[in-house]
Amino acid sequence: MMAAAELTHTATDLLDFFPAANGDGLNITWGHALNNKAQFEQALKGDVMMLETDIMVRGYGTSNPTDIPIHAHPPDSDSDLTVKEAIDLFMQVNNKGIKLDFKCIEALEPTLQILQQRKICAPILLNADIVNGPESFSTPVDPTRFIDTCNRYFPSAILSLGFTTAWDCTPDASYTWEIITNLLYKVHRLPQHVTFPIRAVYLSTSWKRFLCVLGMKPSFSITVWSSPRDNVDISGVVALRKYGGKDRVYVDLQDETMQQFKKALIDDDESTTHREVPIHWCRDLWFVDDTVPLPDNWVYLSTTGVLFLSRNSKHSTSKRVHSKQAYEVVKTGTHPLEISGTLQFIGSSNSQNVSGETEFYVYISGTGESVDSDNTNNIIAMSISNSGKITLQKCTTQVTSTDSSLPESTTYEFTLHNIGVGLKPMVKVSAKCLNSDTVDLESNSSVEVALTEIVVVDISTSPKLSVSFCKVGTTKDLMLEDIVVKC
Repeated sequence: MMAAAELTHTATDLLDFFPAANGDGLNITWGHALNNKAQFEQALKGDVMMLETDIMVRGYGTSNPTDIPIHAHPPDSDSDLTVKEAIDLFMQVNNKGIKLDFKCIEALEPTLQILQQRKICAPILLNADIVNGPESFSTPVDPTRFIDTCNRYFPSAILSLGFTTAWDCTPDASYTWEIITNLLYKVHRLPQHVTFPIRAVYLSTSWKRFLCVLGMKPSFSITVWSSPRDNVDISGVVALRKYGGKDRVYVDLQDETMQQFKKALIDDDESTTHREVPIHWCRDLWFVDDTVPLPDNWVYLSTTGVLFLSRNSKHSTSKRVHSKQAYEVVKTGTHPLEISGTLQFIGSSNSQNVSGETEFYVYISGTGESVDSDNTNNIIAMSISNSGKITLQKCTTQVTSTDSSLPESTTYEFTLHNIGVGLKPMVKVSAKCLNSDTVDLESNSSVEVALTEIVVVDISTSPKLSVSFCKVGTTKDLMLEDIVVKC
């Protein structure tokens, strides 16, 4: 096998390859569904920068499939343009890139073999829908086989890894965290640039989640696309670009939708309701403890929160997230430590719910204390489980604890007040259930749990506190957002 790095510029970022884009993903232009010879040749002569074309094998879905890759989109099973012919035409120009959208896994390796035999000095995006998306029950391309084969031939290629979606879209449907984490499990180990093709019609209800995804790794980007039949609420696209960065969001919209989008930008976003995104969380003030290797346990520190991925892990306790900053307390207790946030327990959208508890923990300790050590006299632990149980405890030789319960839910808000110094030391937690399918939340949504006469820290010896988070249990993943720590 020839070295892919000598044959291709697939590692080149699109914005670097196209200086005319001026560092802005909006300025990358796309040709759509160039699946016959006439369309492909016309696009080569035109102004579009990226040629997007679908790939399958001739005869796919019939009783006589072949191993010849062609440019076609189901239900078509034939075309007048083979991949070999298209690549030969593509190599006659030097100012364009190409996005190859694989509709069946059988076409992948024959196509990559053709690419490998040619010296292509242009960006190549290798695209496939590898997990199910909103409202979709169609069969995705095999994710493991697709990623492994792409990396075997072109380990530096830009991978475009997306979701299957429905033909017709329902208002208010969205890319849920259940859907998004199914994809993140496939890509967390990949070192190369990965762009996620996201259907614009779902972004008005999902853009904040993809803002969080962009904040997880600098090698992640978003490519927003639309179908001619989509009625797009453009506000989500505007908001994602505004807060996610113009160099991280590519826009491949249909002409009418693109005009609406550009008008919204010119109007300085006046047509959107997303004016501000208050983010009190600062990722640079936290770190993930990697002291103990946990190969099936991952923590993403995003710019907007923390995602714990360890569903079905062999290790029940996740890696811990620790504060770099020490929080100084005052003896009078007039400036107590307060920790608040919103947490969501995330199951799998591809399987039935698995029974079992998953818990979120917050630890407060003196800066000299270790949560894992035997000397835990100065540690407070608060936990919330997916069943709604709230526990607050002081970790001593004999644990002092109290608990209460909320309705079972996927999403909870919490505020942990540490007033563990002064004349009347205490610690309390206020928690609220944000959704439930079983009870009326008007009267059952909030609880408060307190421990009194609890000294968290001895002011004379340790005037500062540290904070850490973790997840315990392997039936759910967990997203922690809206995090505020103040003292």
